Amino acid sequence: MKITILIGALITLLSPNVYAADNISTAKKHLIDQLLEQTGQSAITVGKQFSNAFIQQITNVLKKTNPNIDPKALDIVEDEVISVINEEMVIKDTLKNMMYPIYNRHFTQDELKKMIELNNTEFGKKIIRVMPLISQEGMQAGQKFGQTLGPKIQKRISSRFQKEGIK
Repeated sequence: MKITILIGALITLLSPNVYAADNISTAKKHLIDQLLEQTGQSAITVGKQFSNAFIQQITNVLKKTNPNIDPKALDIVEDEVISVINEEMVIKDTLKNMMYPIYNRHFTQDELKKMIELNNTEFGKKIIRVMPLISQEGMQAGQKFGQTLGPKIQKRISSRFQKEGIK
């Protein structure tokens, strides 16, 4: 069942002709391509990450439902996932076609040029290298903060329930 859901999600995510990139100029698409490459979001890089995530999820489900699964089945899963994602994301440019409208909506052609120029500087390269770490550390800090709030919220709700006579 979970495999069917995962495969359905993959098919939905990679369906062609869902993304309207037709009305974006070739020059702007080229700038977006450069920016995606600079920031490690090329179709090849993202495709590898996507493949790894799908392979891990499908493999985990298969191993849980059949602990004695033939290792060849897992090799087949890996081969086919990589093949489909490569076909869609790299060969058919689905990732780019998803990203073009998003970048187009948020940045002008001039802004894209400025971002590319900045990314070519040492400072820009540092931003690209450090921002994912900052995001990850921020998420971890937020999780820790959330963990401290949980008991406080639970105590307040329990107290309020008791005060209101709710069991």
